[in-house]
Amino acid sequence: MPLDEFRDSVSREQRFQESVGRSWTVKELRRKSYEDMHKLWYVLYKERNMLLTEKNLSRRKNLKFPQPERWKKVKRSMAAIKVVLGERKREKIAVFREGKVKEEEAMVEEEKAS
Repeated sequence: MPLDEFRDSVSREQRFQESVGRSWTVKELRRKSYEDMHKLWYVLYKERNMLLTEKNLSRRKNLKFPQPERWKKVKRSMAAIKVVLGERKREKIAVFREGKVKEEEAMVEEEKAS
């Protein structure tokens, strides 16, 4: 991974003038596959690292950090991915436990029948 990926390719002046998109919502991410969310997480992770680099450079040079809302949107999107993955994990566990309970009930009924 080249070091250029830790710097924003858009100039500072242009970033002050442009508006930033929005963060991903939990509702939108629920429709995404695990692979899509993994790719999105990787993109957001790279964006987060780039923003941290830019934030530190701005602080060192006593300059105003352009588009501070971008940092919040990346954090919100990453948090939303964690929420969705947590829901899916809890759902899988519940299905697994339900299957175990049904399996045990079937075994008990077989023992009673014998």
